[in-house]
Amino acid sequence: MRILIIDDDVSAATTLKALLMSQDNFEIDVVYAGREGLNKMIDNPPYDLLILDIMMPDFSGIEVCRAMSVNEKLKKIPVLLASALPITSKELSDLMEEFKALNVVKGALEKPFVIGDLIAEIRRIVK
Repeated sequence: MRILIIDDDVSAATTLKALLMSQDNFEIDVVYAGREGLNKMIDNPPYDLLILDIMMPDFSGIEVCRAMSVNEKLKKIPVLLASALPITSKELSDLMEEFKALNVVKGALEKPFVIGDLIAEIRRIVK
């Protein structure tokens, strides 16, 4: 399974990659900015899943999803949102309505991840 992680937090992205690679036979690429991630998705064979940080400077997770939703190749890639905001927060709840309207987001998890929950969510999305 090919996974792309887009997260501006280098430490979090590196840890996530290591956790995933220790659990399964994933092929994982990591980029640290939204625009860079879009270019990587366009320039490479299709990914099976995008794990996307919501709050990034310059080009946020919502902007990445907007760009994906209008691109025939990219809108087929399911997105798992990674949020430092509590899943139950009003701010994230408001954002989720906009994400759902774009029809690429298939799930959301709160950072830090419980590896079992993360793997289960990946399996649910990609099945």
